Amino acid sequence: MRPLLSLVLAFFLALPAAAHSYKTGNVLIGHVWAAPTAGNATEVYVPLLNRAPQGDQLVSVLAPTAQAAAFSDPANKRIGAIDLPPNRPVALKPGSFRIVLAGLDRPVRVGDKIKLTLVFARAGQVQVEALVE
Repeated sequence: MRPLLSLVLAFFLALPAAAHSYKTGNVLIGHVWAAPTAGNATEVYVPLLNRAPQGDQLVSVLAPTAQAAAFSDPANKRIGAIDLPPNRPVALKPGSFRIVLAGLDRPVRVGDKIKLTLVFARAGQVQVEALVE
């Protein structure tokens, strides 16, 4: 197994013991974080691993403190869902796929927390908190 893949898998396998990690169905969810902002929009990032034998998708995000939540690709185009192939890590991160929250009820600062519900096609939904870092 490639060294980088081994490290990523080791990280995800340790998730249940780590703070700020979640699980729903066969999807492991790493530390969820968001960027601080002075305006009314931010981006949310999260590592995901689908341990199921079949693919899954992150199909929506519910954010009570935002008027809209959407997915964006590396070209900053809105997309309908994030594909989660079986046993392959997918990282929502700066400059790549990400969650965009618009119309926040207030600017978010370092240390704030944003409550979200991640909805997966197969694995169901899970409530998470994004820490603003």
